Amino acid sequence: MEEKDGKILCLLRRIKEKDETAFKEFFYLLQPSVFHFLYRFTSDISAAEDLTQDTFIKFWENIDNLDLSLSPKSYLFRIAKNLAINFVSRKPPVDLIDENETIINIISKDRMINFDSVFLNDEYQKAINTLPERCRLVFILSRFEGFDYSEIAAGLEISLQTVKNQMNKALSILRKKLASHLN
Repeated sequence: MEEKDGKILCLLRRIKEKDETAFKEFFYLLQPSVFHFLYRFTSDISAAEDLTQDTFIKFWENIDNLDLSLSPKSYLFRIAKNLAINFVSRKPPVDLIDENETIINIISKDRMINFDSVFLNDEYQKAINTLPERCRLVFILSRFEGFDYSEIAAGLEISLQTVKNQMNKALSILRKKLASHLN
C-alpha cells in the first residue's frame, strides 16, 4: 500500500505541473476504486461511470487547490462523495419492478448462479441503500474502499469518534434489516 501511495504522490507532483500523462496514469490507478465507491453509493452503473469521469475532471480542474501534505485520495473521494450526493438527491425513487427485472435478467444470463446468493446480494444492497447518508458513506468507504477510520474522518472532515459512531449505527441497522435473510 505504501508503494502505491508513494507512486500516487509522485504522480500528483507531476499533475500539479499540468502533466497530462501523469494524470492519465493517476486516473487508471484510482478509477476502479472511485467507480466501485460511486456504484455502491448510487446503485447505478451508468451514473457511476459518468460520476467517475466527473470526479476526475473536477480533480484536474482544481489541482491547483490540492495540498500535497493532505491525503489526495481523500480529496478525490470527497469530490466523488459530493457528486454522488447531488446525483442521489436529484434521482427519482427506484421502481421495484425495474429492480426485479434486473435480478431476472442476471439469473437468466447465467443459469449457474445461485438464486439465494443473488437475492441476498440484492437485499444487502437494498439494506445499504436505506442507511442514512452519512452512515452509508462511512460504511462504503470502510468496508468496500478499504479506508481506515482516520482516513475517513480526514476525508469527510468529521471526528474519528463520529466515524466510529456512524459505523456502529450502520452495522446495527444492517444486522436488523438482514437478520431475517440470514436465518
